[in-house]
Amino acid sequence: MIIKTSAFEIPIYKTSLQNHKEIKEKFLKEIMPTLENLPGPNNIGLNLYSDYFEGLEKLGPEWADLYSETTLKFLKKAGFNQNKKWAVDLDTWYNVGIKGSFQEEHDHMGGFPGCQYSAIHFLIYNDKEHEPTRFYNPIHHTYLRNMHPCNGEDMPIDWQNPHYTPSVTEGDLLIFPSYLHHSVPYQKSSEIRATIALNLTIGNPNEFIFKSK
Repeated sequence: MIIKTSAFEIPIYKTSLQNHKEIKEKFLKEIMPTLENLPGPNNIGLNLYSDYFEGLEKLGPEWADLYSETTLKFLKKAGFNQNKKWAVDLDTWYNVGIKGSFQEEHDHMGGFPGCQYSAIHFLIYNDKEHEPTRFYNPIHHTYLRNMHPCNGEDMPIDWQNPHYTPSVTEGDLLIFPSYLHHSVPYQKSSEIRATIALNLTIGNPNEFIFKSK
């Protein structure tokens, strides 16, 4: 008998936010009117409205507070020692896509000190019109080095898939390691697609990065 197991699993966590409606209503009331009065997206290259880039006011710290309860639940689910006190710094920003928007393949590693996990809240999302975030297999290039072009489609499925697309609905939150590359496909729909992205920096409360907050 041959048994298949997996090593070095890449975890992607998904939950349905209980306070999604509250966050969405706040966004529609406080953020969307500003965007609707602009002549166009502040990131012309990506055809995207986002406070990650220059030209729009950044989300305030009260937005991070809206995700604090879910973050604590995540720490427990992910296996962080519950007998230890953890400090979590949440960095948040929004992305609002229109027809023609996209986001290139990227990660959230950044510089030192980097975050450990990142998250995406599908804030305004129609699963009949929009596509979810696409995640990329970090070792697919290793597969390609050992796969002869003539037999690629006949190889086992884990050799063939360069990316993974999760199933999501509005209100879902995905949490994943910050090193995991991901992108958003070209948006064909005219319906607005909005997400809030988060970076989670987790560590000892006495570390300088938390004491300076």
